[in-house]
Amino acid sequence: MDIGISLPTVGPAGRRKYVLQVAEAADRLGFHSLWISSHVALPRERHSTCLYPRATTSDAYNWGVAWLDPIAVMGLVAGATERIRIGTHVLALPYRNPVILAGELAALDQLSEGRIELGAGIGWMDEEFDTVGVPRRQRGARTDEAIALMRALWEASEPVSFHGRFNHFDDMWLTSRSYRPGGPRIHVGGNSDPALRRVGRLGDGWLGHEVYPEEIGPAHEQIHRHATEAGRDPGSIMLSARRGLIPPFPVMNFMSDRNNLHGSSADIAESFDAYRREGISLMVLDLNMRPQEIVDTLEWLSKDVLPLLS
Repeated sequence: MDIGISLPTVGPAGRRKYVLQVAEAADRLGFHSLWISSHVALPRERHSTCLYPRATTSDAYNWGVAWLDPIAVMGLVAGATERIRIGTHVLALPYRNPVILAGELAALDQLSEGRIELGAGIGWMDEEFDTVGVPRRQRGARTDEAIALMRALWEASEPVSFHGRFNHFDDMWLTSRSYRPGGPRIHVGGNSDPALRRVGRLGDGWLGHEVYPEEIGPAHEQIHRHATEAGRDPGSIMLSARRGLIPPFPVMNFMSDRNNLHGSSADIAESFDAYRREGISLMVLDLNMRPQEIVDTLEWLSKDVLPLLS
């Protein structure tokens, strides 16, 4: 099993020195990937309901909390690391022009020598959709079309045409070329039935958010069924789960304790193994604490937990 880390890009920790402190430590210690959360704008008063009722960071969706833009962070981190993969968890595709996004991600993939991963979502906050000028009711259709369009541009070896519901062009060539043939892998986020259907039909992977081991099997079955119906190989779809974690030593925890993994090194290793037995190959950990404490936790995971994994 691989272990990914959510970068501290939200709130007071979202500063260059802290982001690089965690990114460089994760790269040095051999972790698989770094993941960056994303919001564009937050309302003074939010009436929308978060898609993830278990989320341990719900206060971060309120006005006054700063979120670093993921594209900018990916560029910074790619230049400061050598090996670790860098992804979004998740980027709401309906908020962005997919042609421009395809070019940005292709350039990042080229400059990082193939280390970029796109975690794609549909968005959920009504006020944010209003601010970016996109009807919320179109979010699913726009997401599906954006995935198809970006792949068409990344895979093209000559000018390509595209005619969708929201995007139309003829004989165009994307100026930025990705490092990997076909461009970055696209991991679809979300736990709902429509999200799992999108994973099966379109995703290179699934980003499950705050899911428990006993919930993985039913979700995996849905993804398998939809992939088969779409003529895809279900075994090619990577499954991941994102959970908060608190180490067994004192830290300034900025999350609710109730939904986080916690316990001894052996307890955490067994928790990871429980996910692995259900088909999860990547655990993404939220470590919402002070940056130095994140580094301390990474060192503890590397030294005391990962060697215990089956």
